Amino acid sequence: MKKIILILFAVLFSSSLLAHSPPQFNSKENCRKKLSMLKAISKLKGYGGGEIIKFNSYTGFDQRTVLIDGHKNNPIEITGYLRLPEGTGKVPIVIYTHSSGGPGDYVWDDFVYHASLNLLKEGIGVMYIDNFCSRGARETWRDQSRVPLINGAIDALMALKLLQSHPRSNGKFGTTGHSRGGTNSFFLADVKLTSKFLGGKKGFDAILPEAAECRMAGFFAEPELTSNSTMLVVHGGADDYTLAKFCKEHAERIKAPPGKVKIDIKEGWYHAWHAGKKPWREKMAMTVHKCPDFYVDNEGRFTNPTWVEWMVNKHKVYPSVEAFYEMAQKNPRKAWKSGFKIMKKEKCISKGVTIGGDNAEVYMPQFINFFKDTLLK
Repeated sequence: MKKIILILFAVLFSSSLLAHSPPQFNSKENCRKKLSMLKAISKLKGYGGGEIIKFNSYTGFDQRTVLIDGHKNNPIEITGYLRLPEGTGKVPIVIYTHSSGGPGDYVWDDFVYHASLNLLKEGIGVMYIDNFCSRGARETWRDQSRVPLINGAIDALMALKLLQSHPRSNGKFGTTGHSRGGTNSFFLADVKLTSKFLGGKKGFDAILPEAAECRMAGFFAEPELTSNSTMLVVHGGADDYTLAKFCKEHAERIKAPPGKVKIDIKEGWYHAWHAGKKPWREKMAMTVHKCPDFYVDNEGRFTNPTWVEWMVNKHKVYPSVEAFYEMAQKNPRKAWKSGFKIMKKEKCISKGVTIGGDNAEVYMPQFINFFKDTLLK
């Protein structure tokens, strides 16, 4: 009997208290241009009771595309899945955008599963967005050229516009995501982008980017926080997939009232720090750390002249930078892929990173309290 008790004790305390058994799920069968993965996810045990919402969005290349309305040349229908707390009262809503792993993250990511349940228990709604399936991709972690980065942010803004008139929305919104999803959150913090969709200077009330890519995403070199927003930037100090240094520097550049942007670098934490298992080496994950940085001015133009030199003069992919900007409006996917072809020729793309960690329980209270403090008070 004593031996049995010791075995049970060991099992209980060596396993994550947040662990759940992800249901059997075939992402390939459930993700096509005319079929969002969220439809199948909504039928899984533990994910039911929500509302599938289809809404109009756009596919763009970068922030310049949006500033000059080029994204409107490429309309697309996107799917979201809205889960609301029990009852009929009005509630705030947190909009999730997924990582490069695609909408399957909502199933396989143990932290996202429990974080969503905890938000619902606190009286906060949750909306998942599928940024990939209708754009012809299930994931992008092996090849980031499949879907331009800006589109997760565009989808989130179109979802926010839609949810503002939802009968159970109280008008307060948060947004979060990990990796590519975290990058979306940074995009959504800048008034120059959000004002194109929402008008004025207000945006999301609470913004929590995790492990974002801040050096190569095409952020504004002179960022300005939306007027009603509080932002918490969380990053792993040991992250070699998306580097913490550049997110810290970018967050510190954001023009905002004192205390509205907070930065928390978790020493020793890797990318996907709440994966629920020890860090491992992912040999196929794409990184672009050796490439020139990619920021844009207030008009959305490259601030690093190397990109123009490579595209126009060295590799002659475009006759002029204006020709590139025109292509970005007409065919953002082609423009995005052409950039990656240049990076491959320059041999600045690498493969292989360390990801993972069992820090979900440590991080969960900080995550939930941030949204409680900003959306419920």
